Amino acid sequence: MKNKIFFILDSKIRLSIKGNNIERFIKRLKTNNIDILNIKYIDSNNIIIDIYYKDYEKLLKIKTVYEVDVITYKGLKNIKEKIFNNKYIIISILICMIFLYILSNIVFNIEVITNDTNMKQTLLEELDENGLKKYNFKKSYLKIQDIKQNIMDKHKDDIEWLEIENIGTKYIIRYEPRIKNDIKIDTPNRNIIAKKDAIITSMDIEDGSIVKDIHSYVKKGDVIVSGYITLNDNIKDMVSASGNVYGEVWYEVSVKYPFNYYENIETGKSSNIFCIHFLNKKIEIFGKYKTKNVKEKIIVKNNVLPIYISIENQRETNEIKETNDKNSVIDRAVNKAREKIESNLKNDEYIKDYKIMSTSYDKTGVNLRIFFTVVENITDYQNIY
Repeated sequence: MKNKIFFILDSKIRLSIKGNNIERFIKRLKTNNIDILNIKYIDSNNIIIDIYYKDYEKLLKIKTVYEVDVITYKGLKNIKEKIFNNKYIIISILICMIFLYILSNIVFNIEVITNDTNMKQTLLEELDENGLKKYNFKKSYLKIQDIKQNIMDKHKDDIEWLEIENIGTKYIIRYEPRIKNDIKIDTPNRNIIAKKDAIITSMDIEDGSIVKDIHSYVKKGDVIVSGYITLNDNIKDMVSASGNVYGEVWYEVSVKYPFNYYENIETGKSSNIFCIHFLNKKIEIFGKYKTKNVKEKIIVKNNVLPIYISIENQRETNEIKETNDKNSVIDRAVNKAREKIESNLKNDEYIKDYKIMSTSYDKTGVNLRIFFTVVENITDYQNIY
């Protein structure tokens, strides 16, 4: 195996040899210990042979009247020839790659995500003091951790949590302010009322007098828990009713879904990467998304060479392709309607049941009318004085 690799890499040359009595020339090669690696007869006066490149000069000395032309090189000699012939392109690509490497390791933007302008300025100053600033080289992971810890130690009374995230040539800084004091808010005396028409399914009441039972039907604005504390029909006190009331509410949704469905959705993930464009080919430096939306900005372009460098803002997408029959298209339509309802629900709310009220088809897909029963938090408040 090792010898085979050396044979492949060894420099060889393919020659066209023309002349009368070609067999005499072949014998002359063998007499002078020139190995013929391969031979092909074109006609009685023309052959193509492969020999080692080191024997080429020897062959030229004994060729006499025979015409010898180089067809191609093989092995290392071939590689060297291609490198030499394309040296300017290769040098340009190497320079571009070095340039790209330098650019990809420089910080071009630092963003502090906060609405607190004072803290934003403080963090930018701290980052600058620790060497993390625009147009400087990026820091190693361990150095970033040290910077983060230094800032948190210095501002331990103001910062609960700090994160420094590197995305491409940008650093994003997020922080959580430390809560210094629990502020107690005085809640006015109030009733708990129904936010919308519903049938009460459950209640978790902390304070107040319950005036509606579970399974009761209530209209929007009806009092469910009173802030009046009574004894023998007399009001003895007023409190701030508190707790949560859940009830069944109802929605009717009309939805259309096609037999052939296509959607290209952005996932929310994005990155900035460098790209080298050479002729009709593009080389992405650290590209990671299979499907994406791209916004390109050219940063280096040569009017002579067919090459340029760009920065691409790539936003990952998720392609959805579906072909549905009459059964599956109904399931898809129902799921779409569920997603529409669920997008407006909180974590403690859910769809309890649904019923398809009507179904109709056209050439493109199905039209459904669906009735949903949803359990929601119907708690609302009404101040009392």
